Amino acid sequence: MKEKGITLKTVLKKELRDPEFKKAFDEEDLPARLAIRIAKLRETQGLTQRTMAQKMGISQQALSLLENPSSARYTLRTLQRVASALNRELVVQLR
Repeated sequence: MKEKGITLKTVLKKELRDPEFKKAFDEEDLPARLAIRIAKLRETQGLTQRTMAQKMGISQQALSLLENPSSARYTLRTLQRVASALNRELVVQLR
């Protein structure tokens, strides 16, 4: 007989019912997903952090922070510079 274990997805689904937890999760989730997306797009285009940072007019260390899910914080202007350096269009939606 196979035991059914508890998965992260199950725990998260339960925890997200708590409004305080959901608010905290949402505040951290978007910046983390943006950080990962920026790094993946940069890598897909074959850009080093140094090259992309130069295109953005920032230091490589600053770009490294933008790509770090635990420290990433963005202004709209920063996201515009990221999009421009990656030859992408920035789209912002409120749902």
